[in-house]
Amino acid sequence: MKLNFAENLRKLRRERGFTQEVLSEKLGVSFQTVSRWENGVVYPDIELLPVIADFFEIRVDELLGCTKEDKEKNLQKRWEEYEKLCEPEEQYAFLKAMKRDFPKVYLIPYYMLRIMYIDHIHTDELCAVFEDFSALCTDKMYIDWAQEMYIGMEEEHALKVYTEKSGLSDSDIEKYLEKRYFYRKEWKKYDLQRQLNLCHRIQEICFEELRKRDPLSAENSAWAMKKALEMLNLFSDTDGENSVMGGKGLDLWFADRYMLGFRLAAALAVTGRKEEAYKALEESVEIIEQISVLPEGAILRYHSPTLDRITGRLTTGYRSNGEMYKHFSLYDGEEALDRGFTAFLANDLNFLEERKGWEWFDSIRGEERYRALTERFKKAVI
Repeated sequence: MKLNFAENLRKLRRERGFTQEVLSEKLGVSFQTVSRWENGVVYPDIELLPVIADFFEIRVDELLGCTKEDKEKNLQKRWEEYEKLCEPEEQYAFLKAMKRDFPKVYLIPYYMLRIMYIDHIHTDELCAVFEDFSALCTDKMYIDWAQEMYIGMEEEHALKVYTEKSGLSDSDIEKYLEKRYFYRKEWKKYDLQRQLNLCHRIQEICFEELRKRDPLSAENSAWAMKKALEMLNLFSDTDGENSVMGGKGLDLWFADRYMLGFRLAAALAVTGRKEEAYKALEESVEIIEQISVLPEGAILRYHSPTLDRITGRLTTGYRSNGEMYKHFSLYDGEEALDRGFTAFLANDLNFLEERKGWEWFDSIRGEERYRALTERFKKAVI
């Protein structure tokens, strides 16, 4: 590797308007030493290089005049040396030294985070290392892994501040929290978070993933809504006889069930499967009727062993401008969770009364059975 130290030192000194005498005084060496450096007769002792680089506010490799090719070769050599190390302490110290020489390589703080995460050492440096990594890395895959490690290790109070400022979506935070509790062996918290995440994922599949393939096709919509309801029934241990309502009475999927039921009924109606459409519609309206008369304090569950930690308690049931609302707060046993949901029951009359957007009901809209179901819905919620 060719070094251009002498030429670089002379250039840096002149750019700052220093004579060799002034520079020698500032560095604490003799005038003759600076002269010999600039003439390429000798190089400074290795301990002096960081001092000189700091004085000129540059990196050591810049002071030495390393080319980009030289830097890449040197970095590769250092990684090869790192891979030969086995002890975490040695690996961490080696990476820390590499970081001083290659401050813009994001993989260095990333691997420091990995050592902290796997071997539980030097976690007192977590914030500084994670900040260094975050300032350098734009690779989404590494960012995701690093955030998982950081959230797994960070203290509770600092973690809350980070998640509020990070811009992460709620679903991403929930995903990382599940991994955090697993990493920390906080099994009770892990099990609850797993159940909450599972509920969220099931709803994503039912209302987003299953509808993505040609959502304007009635045939595809009927298939997707049936599969979504089958999934809810699978997680509720029902026999599937009543595909919309399920088989164990009202459960915490009730809002998902009646909305899927309305969409299923519309798709079945437009494809000519009238009796199937009316069955789905009947069950959807029946769910609305049962929900509308629930008293405050009523408790609903998911009827599933894999979701047995979560219950929903009706904390608010009210009417506003003639429309009915039901709010359920979620609980883990007797402990309130910071989440819940509101069912705006009267708003869902749009499924039956508003033609715009629901033209699929046109084939049965004028029939007496359809009008009777619409009236039952109105009576329940207004």
